[in-house]
Formats: sequence, structure tokens, C-alpha cells
Amino acid sequence: MLPLYVNVSDKRIIVFGGGDVAERKIRQILETGTDSTEGYPNLNIEVYSLNFTLRIKELCEKEEFRCFQCDLWDQNLEELVKDAFLILICTSDDPLNDSIFNEAAKCNVLINYKDKGNAFMSSVVNKGGFLISISTGGKGPAMARYMKGKIASLIGEKEEKMLYIQTHLREYLKEKIKDEGQRKEILNYVLSNSDCWAALDEPVEVAQQRIVKIVEERYA
Repeated sequence: MLPLYVNVSDKRIIVFGGGDVAERKIRQILETGTDSTEGYPNLNIEVYSLNFTLRIKELCEKEEFRCFQCDLWDQNLEELVKDAFLILICTSDDPLNDSIFNEAAKCNVLINYKDKGNAFMSSVVNKGGFLISISTGGKGPAMARYMKGKIASLIGEKEEKMLYIQTHLREYLKEKIKDEGQRKEILNYVLSNSDCWAALDEPVEVAQQRIVKIVEERYA
């Protein structure tokens, strides 16, 4: 499998099911599916189900996405899945899920459905500016969740500050140094330098000034 991050802004996403599994998958899309930091203005999510969790109802009322209450056995599945980019199949009715999958499989579309689909949603650490996905390829979901907790615990205030400083330092170096190799060397030097990490005990603006000074003294 190819680990791949996809911006799904303006892409039509269909969720079949309104229970806890659907809610978890929808929340992951809302949290990671767009580059926007101001709500979810460009996400196009449609949720089809007879019933919805309270949280799905609340998000729907806030117009984060659209919900359609219906009996999917009575729907024209061919029409529903047409022109979709991603389909998530997670109703509590296995025969219905299989029927939806068989129809969706006829289309050129990404399908998330147990181990039958062609797109899998991994455990995700979304913390401090880092977006890290963990997957066992379906071999051990519990292990993936365990590793998610372990990795999340490694990301603290210093790591968040360092990412912020690295981002700004990278742009600063682009203006000062033409040689890409040297810019990479400097950025890696900052990450390996104990004085740079010690500077992160200060407020981020102060830490950034100290780190820039360390870089300038080292590469003057």
C-alpha cells in the first residue's frame, strides 16, 4: 500500500452509515482532510443513514456536512455513488454494505470498506503541527492505536516550538543562501544541536532569535 496524504477539499465524499464507526471516520476527515485552519469550508461530505449519532446530528446542524435520512435499501445506489471521489461504507447491515460495495466497485472511485476497499484510513496523530499516520495494513488495529498513543506522547511543547522555528528558519535561509544542500545542512544542524533545543525553554520568539544567532555564529 502507498501511504499518501490527499487534500479532499471540494471532493465529493459519501458516507453510508450514521453510527459510531461513521462518526469516527467523519471526524478524521474533518480534522485532517483540508489545509484550511478556519472550519471546513471546502469539504463536500454527504451522509446517508436511517439513524445518526448525536454528534453527527450536531455537526450536520452546524452545516459542516449534509445528512440524508433514508432507507438505503430503497435508494438508487448507482445514482448515489456516481461522481463520488471517496466512499465510506460503514452501516450496521453487512448485506447492505456488500450491496453498496458491489455498486461502488463499478465506478472509478476510492472505497473504504473493511479489507475489501482500495482506500484505508489509518490511525492518525494530529498534534502540534504534525500529521502522522500509523497503519498495520489491517493486521493489528489495536497495535496501531497503541503506537498512536506512544508517538503522540513524544510530541511536546518543545517539538511544537521547533517545528514552528524550522518553518520560519527555512524561509529565512531561502532568502540568504542559494545552495539547497547548505540550507539542509543548517536545518539538520539545528535539530542535532543541544544548545538549540535548550533555547526552546524560552518563549518561542526568544528561542527563535537565539537559534538564528547560533546558526549565524556557526555559519558566518
